[in-house]
Amino acid sequence: LMKISLVPLEHTASAWNDVRDYLEPAVKLTKGRWTTEHLCAAVVSGNTQLWVAFDDEKVWGCLTTEIAYYPAKTMLAMHFLGGKDFDLWYGLLLQQITQYARDMGCHGIEGVARFGFWKHLQEDGFEKSSAFYEKEIV
Repeated sequence: LMKISLVPLEHTASAWNDVRDYLEPAVKLTKGRWTTEHLCAAVVSGNTQLWVAFDDEKVWGCLTTEIAYYPAKTMLAMHFLGGKDFDLWYGLLLQQITQYARDMGCHGIEGVARFGFWKHLQEDGFEKSSAFYEKEIV
């Protein structure tokens, strides 16, 4: 039976070893903006929430979120996602984080994702509002 859990703050450091390898590819997509060490520090400090998908045998994946406070709205921002057999746990994950967002007084959920992930987001009512462009200067 697949479960999704928000990892309690006191267990984030020990849970990190179970999810680090899943998050590494997503962190690499930031092109140096983040390292796994920075992400671990954000999770352990409580500034970033860690969600884990698991069953009785193993951890299947994870997501990090952060509550983003804007002048007129509060949003739950999805930052880093990774795992295996995503289709087995994504729906349950979305249900859990949606309820968490409501409980925390958020007006919605937001995130930046790779292009291939759009198919999942579109099916669940997300709107594509912009594209993210970047250029390195040295």
